Amino acid sequence: MTEFSLATPRAGCLQIISKTLFADLNHPNTKAFLSCLLEADLSASIVIRGGGVAGREAVAEITHSTASAAPFLRAISRRMRTIANASKPVPVDAVLASVAESADCEVTAKTSASGHAKMNGHHRADAGQAAPASPKHAPTSAEHYYPGQLNNDGLRVSLLDTRLFPDRKGVTRIGRNGTHATSWEIVHELPGRLRLKHPALYRRKEVCQAVERELMSVLGIDNYKARPATGTLLINYDSKKLRKDQVLLILDKAVARAEVPEKMDPLDLDFPLAIASVPLAALAQYAVLPLLPLAGALFAYTSITTFKEAYNVLVHERRLGVDVLDAIVVAGCLATGQIFAGSVLCLCLSFGRMLVKKTQDDSKRLLVQAFGKQAQFVRLWKNGEEVETPMEELNKGDTIVIHTGDAVPVDGVLKEGMAMIDQHALTGESTPSEKAVGDRVFASTLVVAGKAFIEVETAGCDTASAKIAQILNDSAGYKLESQNKGEKMADKCVVPTLGIAAVAMATLGPQGAVAVLNSDFGTGIRMAAPLGMLTSLALCAHKGILVKDGRALDLMNEIDTVLFDKTGTLTRERPEVGRIVGFNGHSKERLLQLVAAAEQRFAHPIAKAIVMEFEETGMPMLPIDDSEYKVGYGIDAQIDGHQVMVGSIRYLKMEGIELPAEMDAFVADAHHEGNTLVMAAIDRKFAGVIELCAAQRPEVVEIIAGLRARGIKHIAIISGDHEAPTRKLAMALGMDEYFAGVLPGDKAEYVERLQKQGKKVCFVGDGINDSIALKKANVSISLRGASSIATDTAQIVFMEESLHRLCELRDVAMSLDSNIKRSWYLILAPNALCILGAFTMGFGIMASVLTNNVAALAALANGMLPLKRIADEQKRKQAETDLANALALQQHSHVRPAVHTEKRQLQAV
Repeated sequence: MTEFSLATPRAGCLQIISKTLFADLNHPNTKAFLSCLLEADLSASIVIRGGGVAGREAVAEITHSTASAAPFLRAISRRMRTIANASKPVPVDAVLASVAESADCEVTAKTSASGHAKMNGHHRADAGQAAPASPKHAPTSAEHYYPGQLNNDGLRVSLLDTRLFPDRKGVTRIGRNGTHATSWEIVHELPGRLRLKHPALYRRKEVCQAVERELMSVLGIDNYKARPATGTLLINYDSKKLRKDQVLLILDKAVARAEVPEKMDPLDLDFPLAIASVPLAALAQYAVLPLLPLAGALFAYTSITTFKEAYNVLVHERRLGVDVLDAIVVAGCLATGQIFAGSVLCLCLSFGRMLVKKTQDDSKRLLVQAFGKQAQFVRLWKNGEEVETPMEELNKGDTIVIHTGDAVPVDGVLKEGMAMIDQHALTGESTPSEKAVGDRVFASTLVVAGKAFIEVETAGCDTASAKIAQILNDSAGYKLESQNKGEKMADKCVVPTLGIAAVAMATLGPQGAVAVLNSDFGTGIRMAAPLGMLTSLALCAHKGILVKDGRALDLMNEIDTVLFDKTGTLTRERPEVGRIVGFNGHSKERLLQLVAAAEQRFAHPIAKAIVMEFEETGMPMLPIDDSEYKVGYGIDAQIDGHQVMVGSIRYLKMEGIELPAEMDAFVADAHHEGNTLVMAAIDRKFAGVIELCAAQRPEVVEIIAGLRARGIKHIAIISGDHEAPTRKLAMALGMDEYFAGVLPGDKAEYVERLQKQGKKVCFVGDGINDSIALKKANVSISLRGASSIATDTAQIVFMEESLHRLCELRDVAMSLDSNIKRSWYLILAPNALCILGAFTMGFGIMASVLTNNVAALAALANGMLPLKRIADEQKRKQAETDLANALALQQHSHVRPAVHTEKRQLQAV
């Protein structure tokens, strides 16, 4: 039995009072009812007081645009009929039908389980209008509907993505947000800027962090800050990429996905109270002595966090850490009456904790923002029209449309059109890349010019960009080796400090002992070391270096040996054309033209190399007669009136083509050098041969020299290729050692052999075929780039697919090591002098507190230095990108689209 009553306290306002209807605000039936109320009037808004508690009377106040309640109730009735006739699988309670029958604004309605209304009395809101007819039948609990379904009665309003929460006063607010309802209250609004309020955020730090994590990777969100103390969120967004209603929908979904604890967090007054305690302690200790008890109590309260951390270190981690020293110092200040010095100490400790947390959060954002921005809405191509669709509703095989200025929202293949795409955020390329039919595109890249239709391969959390963002989150959350180093360095100082303090206790008394104890060397370094690592990780991300395991950056500075895989690392995956020899009267130009025509439809590296070599001649590409095109062990095609056969020596011999005797020496020489031969026959007579050689990466010589200059002592090549080509490349590059004829599965043995010689090995490979060797090495690096991020086993990935970043990675690792050492010296020198001053110059607790904490803050500032380099890197990359985009657009506007399309189609093949 459901009881409720209706009232109209004023014009444009309807009240619904019930003990049961709003007991569970997030029940499907309640949401369905609220959806109908919002759908009935485009300007309707709802405030529920007392909802969410079973057995308590709740009042839902609906503000609507009509002068009297009857038209509004009739609109609700129409919405109820739509629900009653719908067939989507969500059960509806009978109360919905009874509300629909209350179009006369009944005072009290009691609904039986079957759904038929029993009218206890009527109050006609508008006597001049008759009540609408009741539905043909009232839906029972066995019937189904879909709340917010589009229908002929008007615009839907869905509450499916909205999670409703009462605030601390028991008030729940629901408003319209386009075709969705929202539980966010807009406190203040400017173009591109919103200050919002939500009860789920109030004193719930985990919910605030969950919302911020959702916003972290949303394309178009510039910056944001959630404040649990007020339950508000300040957000700045790019109005060209996101509308206000889209922002609200993203936020509603973020809250709906978050786990909201029932209990609120205790008030975090640590830092404000620490600030207040300092002037109070100074006043009490030096001016107004009666305030000492109050000042002492406040000081004791602000030191609770310090004692908790000391307890955790002693009991749970079972070590004598620097937190124990801090707790002893605080206790000493209380015991000796040094309230002011102790308050300053607690303020500095609180400020240090807050600064570390803020820098960690900012660095994590920089990490993810370097690769992980994701569009949340796409233009789906459906029935010949562009339909705005949430990203999460996309399926593999769908077609979306991208325009100039758009960010590519998915990984996919270009089906139609042409676009120039800036990929620098994902791959590090500074020049935009032209994409034509058949080319792959990646999420989070930017369309500089053009319009294209993309077939979806992966979207949302499955895209390369999203996987990178997840990897970066994992790296940032890992307790880094440098943090362990910092803690170890700090812990090693505890026992000596206690020993010196014992001497001070015997010679100087309690105040001298507390002063020595406070001059510990660990407080700053344990915070500065992880800060330096985290900011260095962010710097790597902005350089196009994806660090999947934070330990690798720490270990990179210790590397003394680099082992390069030859194929695909020192050489390009695609070979280059070497010698071209024609036979039986065929010139090498004619031979290349016919072989390129036969290979033009293939995408393997050999075909691409031959086609690109031919394109450089400027001759037209000959068409293929499809009816005579055969592919088996080789290619058999009709081209320009000739039968052209292309393949290996074995293929030609199988086809009965005789090779001249002079080819034996040519073949033997090519095989000795490790080169590949492509044979051709025209009209069933041997026509010639094209040799393909491994193409050395142009940057290799410079990189080898750079590694030598940065302290790498041993550089070697490992390859599955023949001895001769491997030895030739090793000698040309000045390698210390080479290993030839090594199978992929055996490369790990050679890594282990080098490690047994006492070497720290960095293996640079292709990320997939060398997976065992990559796992065995101290540090592993892959050049495979974004396309294989899901299967890559390397600890570090270069997104640009070149070796250019190897020396920069070494520089960042060396800089990180220098940063941590510099932080250590910044802490060591002042505190050592302070201890010396305690014994020779009578330094007390106050001098010790100031010296120790100023040194710690200096170390923290030093740990944040890489953030400045990130800002410089962002400016440099932005300038390069703007220049490259301008040049590309200028070139694009002067080249005929038809020529571009033809060229790119050939390259795609």
